[in-house]
Amino acid sequence: MDPAAPSDEVLDLIGSIAMHRQAMEHDSGSGAAPARNEALRKLNELLARERDALQAHGPGGRLSANIAAVMRELAKVRDSPELSAAQAGSARRNQWGRVSQPGASRNFPRHKGRRTMGRSER
Repeated sequence: MDPAAPSDEVLDLIGSIAMHRQAMEHDSGSGAAPARNEALRKLNELLARERDALQAHGPGGRLSANIAAVMRELAKVRDSPELSAAQAGSARRNQWGRVSQPGASRNFPRHKGRRTMGRSER
């Protein structure tokens, strides 16, 4: 094993946090924000634990790699788009010409056919 690679335990924890976040985003109707916040909290706790281990054991390749892996995942979650599945669907529908403003009129002009100019119809 490469001493500069993150440990399997840390990689498993990062993976389980990511899977839990995705399941929360999919299952809950409240959107992505609560899932992201919980994932960020758990990742920050993991980062604090790894930093404490680094201070207790001194500098080491494996512990530094663990910290780097957790920080990469933190950045990925922090920078992820905030659209939930419902919001993404709504944005997709709006791109096809639907009215996006809540107070906007939805009355479209009717096609009135060919009109004569200046002559009255009998």
